[in-house]
Amino acid sequence: SIRARVKTRCLNYAIAIERQLDTQKKGQGFLEAVQNEVNNYFKARSDDVYLKLQKAAQLAASSELEDFSLLLTEVRRALKASADFFYPATTGMILCADGKERELGDEQYLNRLNEFVARRLARSTSKEMIVAELEHLAAFFRRLNEMASKGVHGPVTLAESKQGLVGLYFFLFNICQHLSKEE
Repeated sequence: SIRARVKTRCLNYAIAIERQLDTQKKGQGFLEAVQNEVNNYFKARSDDVYLKLQKAAQLAASSELEDFSLLLTEVRRALKASADFFYPATTGMILCADGKERELGDEQYLNRLNEFVARRLARSTSKEMIVAELEHLAAFFRRLNEMASKGVHGPVTLAESKQGLVGLYFFLFNICQHLSKEE
């Protein structure tokens, strides 16, 4: 009787672990699909963005501590390259969709992305979500820029660096999906 109970518990434990692994595979498949969609979109349209995303993915797979901060730098470069692709830099003050005049030069890539979303994407619930994602990413990168400009170079964790990469991929995925519907 005791052996039968032990065998049953062991079998139940093995089944639970198997289910958990199966669920994880499905979740990973979702993230891989998002990454593939974004990579394919930019592979066909912008080698610059595509190459920066590839470099960021390589750095995300690294276990070197220095590569975590390099990953954040590469994510910022990929975001800037995507801004250059969607809304190239302009000189002078530009009247934006919200009625305010802003500079949309090379360094104002977050402003350019905001303007692109405001002008290009149709008004919808999904647009509001993209705006919220961009605001979150912008806050993340503005904080990162502030820390870098003050000379604060604390250790970057793997979680922080991957947060930037995952946020970038989800943001770009939503924009790509929106734009693909228009084509």
